[in-house]
Amino acid sequence: MIFSSCDKKEYQTIVELDEENIQAYIRKNNLTNVVPFGNTGMYYQVLEEGTGAPLNYDSKIPLVYSFITHDGSYQAIDTFSMANRYADFLGYFPYGSSVANGNSGSPLDKEEGLKLVLHDALKNAGGKIRVLVPSRLAYGRNGSKLVGSNMSLDYTIHAIDPETLPEYESYVIEKYIPTINGMQVADFEKSETGVYYNILEPGTGDVVSETSTVKLGYALRLLNGNILEESSTDSTSLTLSNTIDGWKEVLPKLKAGGKVRMIVPSSQAYGTAGNSGSSSGGGGIPPFSPLDFEVKIKSVND
Repeated sequence: MIFSSCDKKEYQTIVELDEENIQAYIRKNNLTNVVPFGNTGMYYQVLEEGTGAPLNYDSKIPLVYSFITHDGSYQAIDTFSMANRYADFLGYFPYGSSVANGNSGSPLDKEEGLKLVLHDALKNAGGKIRVLVPSRLAYGRNGSKLVGSNMSLDYTIHAIDPETLPEYESYVIEKYIPTINGMQVADFEKSETGVYYNILEPGTGDVVSETSTVKLGYALRLLNGNILEESSTDSTSLTLSNTIDGWKEVLPKLKAGGKVRMIVPSSQAYGTAGNSGSSSGGGGIPPFSPLDFEVKIKSVND
C-alpha cells in the first residue's frame, strides 16, 4: 500500500495582505506620523486640526478629497470634479444620501471607516486628515473599473468650514486666475459677493439691464480648465432674470458688443450642492465649485 501526501499550502488572509501592503506603503513614503485607528486596520495622520464646528454626522460638511492606490496605479487628485467634492451629511460620506437612502448593502457600508475617522479623529471643520484604508474597507478583492484588486487607498480629506467657505473659494479663485493666459488677480475687479470679473470689451450698443433678454455666446470652464459648455456668439438667447446671480450682477455692467471674463463663486452660481445635470458636455458642476465664464453679448432686447 502506497501513501501519498502533500504539504498544506498557507494562504494570506485579506487582513494580513492589507497590513503588509499598508506597511510597505508607509515605509516607501517615509510616513512617520501615521497611527492605527483602533483595530480597524486603518491608519491616520491629522494634517491640520481645524478650528470650525464639530464634525457631526447630522451636519452637512463640504469636503474635498483625493486618493491614490498603494501601488500608485490609480490616483484621483482632480479636486474640481464630481468625484472629488462632497457636500452632504457627514454620515453618508463618501457616496451621499441619494445613494444610501433605500439601498441596503450599498458601497457606503464598506467604507464606514472613513466616516468614523473623520468623526472621531479629525473632530472639527477646517481640518485636514490623511487616512490609509485597507482594501477590505474600500473596493476589496473585486476592485472597481479604475481601482485594481486588493488595493489599499491613501486618502487626503479636507473638511472645509462652511462658515469660511467664501474665503476658501476666494483663495482658490486667486490661485487659478494666473493660469488664464497670463492674467493676474490685479486684472480683475472683485464684487461684494465675491465675483471676480474682467471687462475685456465694454461694448457700445444697448445697455444690459437685469430684465434684458440678451443674445450671447459663452464658454463655461471649471477651475481645472475643463470646458463644460460652449456656444457661438449669437447661439444663446436668455432673459437675464432667469440666470445665476453672478450673471445678474456682472452682465448689466456691459453693453451690446461687450465681453467679460468672470470667475463666479458657488454662492453666486449653483451653491454647495452643485448641479450634476447642468452640463451638455457631461460631468456636471461639482459641489461648491467656482465657475469660469467668458461671455460675449451680441444684442440686447428690453
